[in-house]
Amino acid sequence: MAGHKGYAISVLMDVLSGVLTGSEFGPGVFGPYQAEKRSGAGHLMIALNIEVIQRLAAFSARMEEMIAGLKGAPLAKGVEEIFYPGEIEARNNDRNRREGLLLPVDTLSDLAKLAHEMDLERLLPVDMS
Repeated sequence: MAGHKGYAISVLMDVLSGVLTGSEFGPGVFGPYQAEKRSGAGHLMIALNIEVIQRLAAFSARMEEMIAGLKGAPLAKGVEEIFYPGEIEARNNDRNRREGLLLPVDTLSDLAKLAHEMDLERLLPVDMS
C-alpha cells in the first residue's frame, strides 16, 4: 500500500485504533472472514471542526480539487474509473435509498420473526417478499 507512506499510515492507524483504545493490534487483529477467531479490532472516532482550521468553502473547494486530481489520473489498462475512498459506498447508499435494499429471503424471514417477537410488525414494509 503506497510503499513507505502506506506503511506509516497503517502503523499509525494500528496505534490509534489498537494500542490507544486498548484493543488488539498487529497480528492480534483478525479479519471478518476468520469467524472462528475473535477479531480484536478496535475503533477510534475523531471529530474535527474544519471551520476552526479554515473556511468551510475553501476546504470544500480544495477537496473538490483533490478529488478531481485523483479521478483525473491516467487509468490502468482495463480500468474504467478511479474511485476515491468511500465513493462506491456513497453511490450504493444513494441507490439503496432510491431503489430499496435487496435482502435474501432467509434474512427477511428472520426480520419478520424478530418483529413478531418484539411486537413491531407495524414497522415492517408492507411487501416483505
